[in-house]
Amino acid sequence: MVFRRIRDREIAAELVQDVYARLMQAGDRGPDDANTKMLYASVRNAVVDHYRSNAGRSRVMDGLLPEQLWPCETMSPQDHAQARQTLSALDRALQELTPKAREMFILHRVEGISNAKLAKKYGISVSAVEKQLARTMRHCQERLADYRDPS
Repeated sequence: MVFRRIRDREIAAELVQDVYARLMQAGDRGPDDANTKMLYASVRNAVVDHYRSNAGRSRVMDGLLPEQLWPCETMSPQDHAQARQTLSALDRALQELTPKAREMFILHRVEGISNAKLAKKYGISVSAVEKQLARTMRHCQERLADYRDPS
């Protein structure tokens, strides 16, 4: 059920594992029928939450890095200087982060490492990875606000 909706085995497995762990901590809800209903409802909610958090992260990332960062042959010297300043501002913003947060961000955004793989690497949940990446993106977005294209 989860894999059909998520289409990523690692993320689907992580979601199911997180839901199962939370339900085990919550304890028995009574008859087996009630426990089964709770399990399915929790998994459905986890899938919805996953999609919501992905959509939110995409919107944040779309506004994080301005177009000027990607130089092309037709750039004017002023545009090139602006791009270098923006890149320097991004570098400073990343240096303000903890080494772990900076590494996670780079592995995710530059290397394309999935949240599930980052969670496994750092021994934390996918949700914790998502929250850390969101905090990092907000931090960078705030630091780059003066450099973003106003149009």
